[in-house]
Amino acid sequence: MFELGDLTVRYPRHDTAGDSGAGGAGAMLGLEIFPTALADRLAPPRDRLPEDAARHHPDTGPARHIEPLAAVARAGDPVPEPFAGVRTLRRTATTAALRLRAQRHAEAVAESVTETAAPAVTEIVTELSDGQGLLVAHRLTHRPGDPFVRIRTSATNEGDRPFALDLISSFTLGGITPFAADDAPGRLVVHRVRSAWSAEARLVSATAEELHLERPWVNIGTVAERFGAPGSMPAAGWMPWLAVEDTEAGVVWGVQLAAGGPWQLELLRSRDGLAIGGGPADHDFGHWRRILSPGESYEAPEAVVTAVHGDLDALCARLTRAGADHPRPGPERTSPLPVMFNEYATTWGNPTHDRILALADRLQGSGVRYFVIDCGWFSEPGEDWGRSHGDWTPSVERFPHGLAETARQLRDRGFVPGLWWEPETTGELSRAYGDASRHIAYDGVPVHVSARRFLDLRRPEVAAPLLDRMTALLSEGGFGYLKIDYNAHLGPGDDGEGLRELTAASRDFIARLSARLPDLVIENCAGGGHRIDPAYAALTTVSSGSDAFEAREAPAIAAGLQRVLLPRQSLVWATVRADDSDAALVSKLAAGFLGRICLSGDPDRLDERQWGLVRGALDLYGRAAPLIDDGTTRQGGTRGAALRNTDGWQSVVRLSHDGRRALVVLHTFADPDESLSVRLPDGDGGSWTLDASLLADGTGALSLAGDRLRWQRPPAWSGAVALLSR
Repeated sequence: MFELGDLTVRYPRHDTAGDSGAGGAGAMLGLEIFPTALADRLAPPRDRLPEDAARHHPDTGPARHIEPLAAVARAGDPVPEPFAGVRTLRRTATTAALRLRAQRHAEAVAESVTETAAPAVTEIVTELSDGQGLLVAHRLTHRPGDPFVRIRTSATNEGDRPFALDLISSFTLGGITPFAADDAPGRLVVHRVRSAWSAEARLVSATAEELHLERPWVNIGTVAERFGAPGSMPAAGWMPWLAVEDTEAGVVWGVQLAAGGPWQLELLRSRDGLAIGGGPADHDFGHWRRILSPGESYEAPEAVVTAVHGDLDALCARLTRAGADHPRPGPERTSPLPVMFNEYATTWGNPTHDRILALADRLQGSGVRYFVIDCGWFSEPGEDWGRSHGDWTPSVERFPHGLAETARQLRDRGFVPGLWWEPETTGELSRAYGDASRHIAYDGVPVHVSARRFLDLRRPEVAAPLLDRMTALLSEGGFGYLKIDYNAHLGPGDDGEGLRELTAASRDFIARLSARLPDLVIENCAGGGHRIDPAYAALTTVSSGSDAFEAREAPAIAAGLQRVLLPRQSLVWATVRADDSDAALVSKLAAGFLGRICLSGDPDRLDERQWGLVRGALDLYGRAAPLIDDGTTRQGGTRGAALRNTDGWQSVVRLSHDGRRALVVLHTFADPDESLSVRLPDGDGGSWTLDASLLADGTGALSLAGDRLRWQRPPAWSGAVALLSR
């Protein structure tokens, strides 16, 4: 048992017949985590099932099962259980054979700190062997101050002949919940995050019973729920995130997987305890198979795992902190959250030199720092940008003086120029599309999705010229911001390992570009939020949260994204229109306070009163930026389950770590309450003061009453922002 910060980690073991060796070598191990402060509330598990029918059954073993620390399947593995096959690959003979070889606990100096103030990073390495040439190394690490642990699992072939892996888990966490002696009926709630185009980060919650995860009446069989994303977009369908809440103990366990490519998460129950696990999509789910030659190893993606005595907001705050070390190059080093402008929702893929400079003239002095030229800079007028990209030659008709000259004039006006690129695909009208040999092919046929083919960036002869072209064009124009997009979803075909290699090559391409241009700020986009994933977020400064450019559900999407991504990494569009009412303008601008505000639309066509609203909002955003950059989030309100046609209202409170400053962002949808009330944290900090606010005329009034911020008479589909201190 190990205490790591406020978490206790323990490795329950089962010593089977014939096990021997010092330190329990030869035993089967599991992994459990719980808040250390609740150690005295742990419930000893019951030994046997109490029902008469269970007592009469010949299988009368222990009521609780130790879920194995790691799950591995070899091709052709026997499956001992009669009903587990197809639903999960975790119940294989290889997993059942894994036994403890050794466990080491060590401390090492953290790489990210100086030697004079070097806290020790705890690493617990557990080696397991199946006795048939397979070594599994499970590494759990904890850095002082982190409210989570990181887990990596690898498999090594120690034998003298190759074998094929069909499954290897990144992590497994069992024993949920250790605060119940039985199977915790009615008290376990599973939280997951669904995602789709312009509908990202929808929280869905269901009880274990609703997910059909009740234990069998005797100790036979496994019930399982497997979900994930088997394609090249790791946030298509689901986000690689999972939480389980014990509503009676007030404890939530959670994990976020740095998938980077095809992945899966699973919930399993064989006996009393619920278990969760996950890693790369396996052979059943993602057609993945990896041949390991003698001496070769494979490491599964990292998982960040935690538990908290608190609610879902508290859990999300802990998990998202794992992304706090993301890159902050260029202006990001000195200015908290520079405001962006992206002209996509202005020109819809038809940028020109004159239009860009007209917009820039309007935006001068507004606080906007980044000016991003989005797609279409390479296509000729009348061409579809989504079909013509791939040759990456700027259009002379759009930019008669050259793209670099447009960028120079943006810099002269005080902006950091940015540029859009979709490097991994080629449009069907481009010359590059015609060279089939450079693209991904399944069964000898190049894959074509949404007028695109997919470049095989695993091959140096494909990746190197593209990298050189991007480096040269970005350097020539002095671009300081790059939006990398990815607008088509590639499935695994019959080669899940090939797809995993391709997504790894995608991330390697970004890393190599960053090494060449270390001051370049990179945005991670994939048709909006289809690559919101810790593996991509770790390489980039900001991620596009959604393509909901001016959808009325955009505030709900932006709020949901704070559960899986730090607000400072989450780009939120604020698309302003001349025909917007003041209430609509403020609602859009207020949504920008839920992350990195990205202005778009028609700022140069607003009248002076409207432009004054925008300028005021951007000034307030600058004051609120330190809180958005670094704080904790609490969400509330009555918003319904729908996203597109939702009702009620929502609140997002961003609180400073010292509890003395707060940012409250409010949005109403259809049929809000007559009066909205948000409770502010109390304590010894004194009374709250409303320092500044954003509210359109005619949309009610904000007021403070003790520890309550009230919004009286808010109309539907409106927004408000309040900045407070004490």
